[in-house]
Amino acid sequence: MPIRPVDYTSLVPKVQEVSRIKQIEYDKIKIQMEHGIIQNQKQIAHNIKKVRDTNKTEDLVVDPNKERQDNNNKYYAKKEQDNIKKKENKDKKEEKNIGKTIDIRI
Repeated sequence: MPIRPVDYTSLVPKVQEVSRIKQIEYDKIKIQMEHGIIQNQKQIAHNIKKVRDTNKTEDLVVDPNKERQDNNNKYYAKKEQDNIKKKENKDKKEEKNIGKTIDIRI
């Protein structure tokens, strides 16, 4: 389908109008992206200053006796582990010594 000179005259003024509309569309996308980035930066700055996860500490009660009791439990648990290790080491030593000497009675 060929284009006639009459069609050219009506297209030339519309080129500026179409380019202006396209430019507005591109600018709209660019502005939305910039706005999203700015909102994200504001949210990050707000989260840095805000105390998060406060519900974890709502039911927390400081009891000095419990702390002392926890320390005692840890001490006894460690002592018990040390005793178990000593027994294991002693058993290993006994296993190594079995069969090294021969006792003969006449």
